[in-house]
Amino acid sequence: MSWFVRYLFFVPLMLQTCSIGNALCGQQELIRSPIQLNLSSRRNDDHYSDEQAIKFDKPQQQVNRRHILQSSTVTAALLQQLTSPVISYAAEEPTQISRGTVFEIQDPNSYSAVVYVPRAKDGAKQTSPLPLLVVLHGAGVNEHSAMYEFTTPGGDHTNLPPYLLSTQQAPASLSDNFVVVAPYVGQGKRSLYDEPRSKILSFIKWFNTQIESQTLDDGTNISINRQKVSLFGFSEGATLAVELATTRQFQGVVTASYGFSGTLPKMAIERLQGIPIWAFHSKGDDIYDVQCSNRLVESLLSYDGGLDVFAVDDIKYTKLVPPTTEKIEPGKEHVRASLVASRSAEVFSWLLSLK
Repeated sequence: MSWFVRYLFFVPLMLQTCSIGNALCGQQELIRSPIQLNLSSRRNDDHYSDEQAIKFDKPQQQVNRRHILQSSTVTAALLQQLTSPVISYAAEEPTQISRGTVFEIQDPNSYSAVVYVPRAKDGAKQTSPLPLLVVLHGAGVNEHSAMYEFTTPGGDHTNLPPYLLSTQQAPASLSDNFVVVAPYVGQGKRSLYDEPRSKILSFIKWFNTQIESQTLDDGTNISINRQKVSLFGFSEGATLAVELATTRQFQGVVTASYGFSGTLPKMAIERLQGIPIWAFHSKGDDIYDVQCSNRLVESLLSYDGGLDVFAVDDIKYTKLVPPTTEKIEPGKEHVRASLVASRSAEVFSWLLSLK
């Protein structure tokens, strides 16, 4: 494991500069709209039709996706060397819901999930509705419970915000402000991408009602701001997040290692117009090529009227450039995009700023 990986989490992340990126993270190119991309002229036959774009009751089976299982070995090795010694704050079956902890819940009609509720600021009772971040994981072996896969070193999905929250390493802009829920596809299943879209949307609706009905261990209740629900997706979860965003039920989207290799249909692009998206992708991604995110961003901004409906900060694109002086382990750059996005205080401050 290279020296820059071991120290990645111990140095403040500065997305606006390249000095830290060059030394630790690989160079980062932060691109803001308007964006000019030099895209390959090679046609890609992976696509889904306009009709499929509006059917959320089943996954898009026609998409020729690579059958990738997210490398738990790579992810675990990265995180165990990137982070300080793990202190577990998670509990699979809490007697009462505690603020500032990660716990597991179960919707009997859909998914189990890990959940985080922020501590009340300055010890005061929470009165205003809180924004919600829905985390969508990528593909995995998924042999264990949701709590294990999201919060235990060696779990398939420990490259995402719930792990940082469970070990008190998440940026304050996330841990102090957001309710976080990460639905889990379930033991023995491969990916949320394979699930019916209506089932995922129903889970989010169920969660909002369920969490608001609970009395926390400090005697308080919380409410969810339905106007400030955002998506954070990794790999196939990023592809899913973009599809769900076309329902226009979400305020903003963060994608890491977006995996749709085709061209979005016109209807999908129309429905995404004006929805803020921040894409993260490494040029060294050996699972889903960076061209996947290039095409996504370019298609949004080149569509008729695209530059008129997006505000200056509505579309952000951070490219990670891997080091050229050492061998890159398979899968590492694919995972690193989500680690960088999850660790970035600016990402969650940006989501908070969206109107």
